[in-house]
Amino acid sequence: MARKPANFQWLDFTEDQLGDLDFLDYIGNNGWARNSQTEAIMPKFIVALDESIGLERVKQCMAEIGYGRHALRMLDRWYSKGTTGKFGR
Repeated sequence: MARKPANFQWLDFTEDQLGDLDFLDYIGNNGWARNSQTEAIMPKFIVALDESIGLERVKQCMAEIGYGRHALRMLDRWYSKGTTGKFGR
C-alpha cells in the first residue's frame, strides 16, 4: 500500500484532475484489489480518468507516490473491466 505524502503535489493538472488522482490514491488502499468497493467504483472511474488524464499518465502519478508494479497492473485490469466488461489478466 502506498499513500501520497502530505507535502507531495502533482504538477500541471486541473483541480478536478488533482481531486480524481487523490481519490484514486484513497481507494488504492488495498492496491485496487477486487472487492465490493472497487467493483462498484473502478470500472467507470478508470475509464473517466483515461479520458481526462490518460491511463499511462495516471499510472505514472501513482508510481511517483510509491505504488508498485502489481498495483499499477491492477489499474490496467480495471481499465479492461471498464472497457470490455471483463477483468483483464
